[in-house]
Amino acid sequence: MKVNKAEELVSKGRAFLEKGDFRAAEKAFADALKEDEAVPIRNNLALAVFMAGEPTRALKILEPYLDLEKGNTMANPFTYALAARIYCALGQEEQARRHLRQAVQSFEAGLSVLGRRLENVPHSFREYTVAIMHAAACLRDYQQVYDLYRRWEIYHVSWENKYMAAAACFNLGRYKQAATLFSSLAQVHRSFSMMQQVAFLVEWGVIPPFEIGCEPYPHKIIQKMVKEAATSEEARRRYTQEGLFRMALLSALLEDEGSKTAELAVHTLVYYGGEWGEKLGRQVLEYPGFSASLKIVAAEALTARGVLREDEPIPMFIDGERRLVKLKKTEVIMEPDEELDRIVDRALQLKKEGQIDEAMKLLEDIYQQGEFYPRAMLDLANLLRQKGELEKALGIMKILEDVDPDNPVFLFNLSSLMLQMREIGKAREYLDRIDDEEFKKEYNEKFKMLEREIERYENVARLPEMIMQAYEEDERRKIEEKPLPVDASLARGLKNMPAHWLEGACIYYGLEPARQRRQREEQLRDFLSRRDNLEKEVGELEEEERELLKYLLQRGGWSRLNAVTRKFGSMEGDGFFWHEREPESFLGFLWSLGLVMVGKAALEGRRVKIATIPLELRQPLKEILGI
Repeated sequence: MKVNKAEELVSKGRAFLEKGDFRAAEKAFADALKEDEAVPIRNNLALAVFMAGEPTRALKILEPYLDLEKGNTMANPFTYALAARIYCALGQEEQARRHLRQAVQSFEAGLSVLGRRLENVPHSFREYTVAIMHAAACLRDYQQVYDLYRRWEIYHVSWENKYMAAAACFNLGRYKQAATLFSSLAQVHRSFSMMQQVAFLVEWGVIPPFEIGCEPYPHKIIQKMVKEAATSEEARRRYTQEGLFRMALLSALLEDEGSKTAELAVHTLVYYGGEWGEKLGRQVLEYPGFSASLKIVAAEALTARGVLREDEPIPMFIDGERRLVKLKKTEVIMEPDEELDRIVDRALQLKKEGQIDEAMKLLEDIYQQGEFYPRAMLDLANLLRQKGELEKALGIMKILEDVDPDNPVFLFNLSSLMLQMREIGKAREYLDRIDDEEFKKEYNEKFKMLEREIERYENVARLPEMIMQAYEEDERRKIEEKPLPVDASLARGLKNMPAHWLEGACIYYGLEPARQRRQREEQLRDFLSRRDNLEKEVGELEEEERELLKYLLQRGGWSRLNAVTRKFGSMEGDGFFWHEREPESFLGFLWSLGLVMVGKAALEGRRVKIATIPLELRQPLKEILGI
């Protein structure tokens, strides 16, 4: 009974650790340790205390296993790796390195005892590779981080190993290697694709080199930084010195260069980035790949810092040629101006007469004289559109949007411009932002015409997607047709799943997918056969997904598929490439995780589609779900 209670407390502690509630995790692990003096429990207790910001007390908790003079030999590789991290945090580098060596030696000794063959090494033991690499990363020994990654590559069970190796390569100046590793993590999180691009741009000299942390949970750290930086200038100044924050902003910039987010990212990095920010700002001005709007933002940030003088022309590469651009403050005239209106009317008359260049010159002269008159700028943008100079027109329209973000005339013209540039999604976005009913009523015919045109392009754009969706549905149905006994084992069910489904399941569970299909099946069997893993994953399911599991368990662990879909919905629209896009149905999602299997079973002389829970998961799931 004591062991069962300890296991229950450990599961709670791990859940608290996952949520970042380190004090609650500490209490759960401390209570578990009273029930069962086990090495993993003491390790977890020390980890919770360390993560709560008390390294000295955490070390005290580990000490009974670290005193070799007293003959204590209970420490495992995680114990030594955690001790190395703690000593590193305390500034005792020599002790940290000594315990890191012990962690490596302990892991190697364990491999020798287990025979080193992958199938003989338990999943729980292979997890130590993450902790040991993390300890080396804390010491900023990036070469060792990468060496350990390569040395134990076949034993890795988590994407975190590869992330730390990628970060280590990035910090060692091996940007191509880092880019390759980041690219292979794109299925874990889309931000890794952006990190790959950043690595290439550093390799090419476009972005100045910088160092990033090797923490295994970069997204949580970045989200916290971004949230604080949004409300505090002091936080922006402090975090811009952090490599992960720089990486996050650069990724946002590359993901959508034409967005306000990209402009804000450039300004923040250049203005608050110190010497590195100044170098970045100058590179943005020089690199042809950055848009004119981002170059202006970089120039403004450098001018605000005093790096560039406001009254001097700034060299930058725009539209394929080097130019001298002079920044100047321009007055925005929002009220009607009779004199300027006469000039605009004259320009429109010239336009009617076919004298487009002359009309544009009149409107440009208004701006050149230091006056930004929205009516004149809107007409100038439309003349530029007429001449096919769409990027210049967009630059003007973006300024008009900044001046008056909700102006229906500006939004309508921006939507039209986006349609002309074949940016259909943005055209729809601008059109949907118009909520002025009076405007819609007054320009009803034009509004409907623009909407119909956008819909036409949306339908054309969807055609390949519709064909692909039909193909995916057909491929998934083929899997549903495969033979499957009602009491199929987990191994039997996994054999029916396509290789990329297995890959997706591994990634979801935080496992580094093995190269061979058979090894992926083994990874998933090992993971789901552990009660603590199963309990954690079930706890994270939606209520309807847990209800579906209960429904099957209350019927002996399986049911005809049509009965399940009537109650919980069908898998229509779930597609096939689940490693790229998770299925949306409750049943499809559970199938993608290997918790439920779908196939055809022989029932009363007929082959019937069924949904079944793997045989060896039924009892533990009953206990977890309280059935």
